[in-house]
Amino acid sequence: MWQDIVILAGSIVAIGSLIPTLLNEDALVPHTTSIPTLIVLSGQGVAFYSLGLLGSAAGAGAGILVWGLIAYYKAPDDTFTTSGLEYTENTVTKLKAAVTQSAE
Repeated sequence: MWQDIVILAGSIVAIGSLIPTLLNEDALVPHTTSIPTLIVLSGQGVAFYSLGLLGSAAGAGAGILVWGLIAYYKAPDDTFTTSGLEYTENTVTKLKAAVTQSAE
C-alpha cells in the first residue's frame, strides 16, 4: 500500500530531525514532552500493525526507540521536582542569558 510508504517516509524524516537533539550535549527535553510522545507513538504503532501497515508500525517503533533515548538521556534533572513555574522561570533566565551573550 502506498500509504504505508508515505507514513514510513514521514517517520524517517521525523526521526532524522531528532538525531541532533540526541547528539547535542546541552539539549534538554522535559518528560512532559517525551513521555506523551512515547504514549502516542505506542498507540500509533499498534494501530498501524493492526491495519497491516508493517512499515508504518516499524517507523513508530523506531520513533519509540529514539524518544525513549531522549526521555532517558535528555531530561533535565529537575523535571519532576521543580514546579512548572520555577522550570519556566529557569528556562527564561537561560534564554535571556543566551540572547544577551549572542548580542555582545
